[in-house]
Amino acid sequence: MASYGLLAAFWLNMLSDFYHRFIPRLGYLTSARATSNDLPCGRPECDFSVFWSAGHLAMAHNYVALYTPQIFVKLAAKMVLPGSQVETFFYPPPILFPLALISHLPFEWAFFVWTGALLSIAIMVLRVAGLSWIVIMAGIFSPAALLDLVLGQMGIATGALLVAGLIISTRRQALGGSLLGLLICKPQTAMLAPVFLLLQRKARAIGFALLAAISICVAATIICGVGIWHAYLTLGHAATMAILYAPFEPTSFEGWGSSFFWLFRSLHAGVGAALIAQVIAASLAIGILVWTCRIPNLRPEAVAEITVLASLLVTPYAYSADLVGYSLVLALAAERRKWQISMLDTLFWLWPGICLVMSIDTGILLSPLVISAALIRSCWELSSRAEVARLAAVPATGDAKYQTAESLTRSRTK
Repeated sequence: MASYGLLAAFWLNMLSDFYHRFIPRLGYLTSARATSNDLPCGRPECDFSVFWSAGHLAMAHNYVALYTPQIFVKLAAKMVLPGSQVETFFYPPPILFPLALISHLPFEWAFFVWTGALLSIAIMVLRVAGLSWIVIMAGIFSPAALLDLVLGQMGIATGALLVAGLIISTRRQALGGSLLGLLICKPQTAMLAPVFLLLQRKARAIGFALLAAISICVAATIICGVGIWHAYLTLGHAATMAILYAPFEPTSFEGWGSSFFWLFRSLHAGVGAALIAQVIAASLAIGILVWTCRIPNLRPEAVAEITVLASLLVTPYAYSADLVGYSLVLALAAERRKWQISMLDTLFWLWPGICLVMSIDTGILLSPLVISAALIRSCWELSSRAEVARLAAVPATGDAKYQTAESLTRSRTK
């Protein structure tokens, strides 16, 4: 009960904070343009101001401005709200396909259409994957999702597509692979999805994932022009590296990070040492996924759980708003335990909403350690359940080496 009490207290506070930051924005719909800067980022609709502006520049084929930070922030501020501090754009070209479409709407209307569309996509694919309504609602209102909505990001949709795509691909390869292919818009989200499909021997799913990804790339090229790719691979790559390799600043976006690369940067390690740490973490995460896929008779949700958590340790570039998939698999795990949660579960769940505070207070990025602990916890649970299932199939005898599943479960409980 103490775990539920602590969870309710912090989660309700986060919901209240979301309400007071997000709902007043509905008043903006009476204006065709942005009228004020929004918290917590201090710019109109936070990251959506970057997306909407990028869509306009992509439609105009202004590639240099799109991927040159100094030019982009000036033009974006003029388009959205003069004097505002718009961030730079460094996303790969596939995301420009939906951004170019949404940029035809007035700024504030575009934000709410964008938000509603991403929410609808998330709920729809999760239901198709067979997740219960309580798990879906927990994910949609999780601390990570609330942060994602406030920031105008796309973590709700990408997290749902990853979880749903992994689960569905085990029984409907064409659909599951297609959903995973859509993540080409934010490829760092699904870095272990190909490994998962290979280990599951889902060749058809791989084919449909490639088809979906190529289709989006072609659509983006038709809308934005072939030159967008050269601009991204030169100017865009340079901008990405500049952001990734910048000194760690806990009060900035790095404080919301979730990679081992930024953890070691927060410990004042050089770029080279941090990259080595990231490679080691990624290798271990892949090894854990390979081991998980060898556990017999695991449900697709269980393998997806490990894949989602391990994926977060592979990418050097992810934030708390990208932890919606993490929250969904935590909810799935809690449902598997019949909603019996501990203080550790409470920490895992609330972490996306409190990690920035912890980063500022300690000066150290702790998120990858929390994610690693969640991954280890899931691996231990799944291996224990597999052992119980194995022993349940062994006839009980007087020999001490044969225990019934019931006795093993009882001993673990003690």
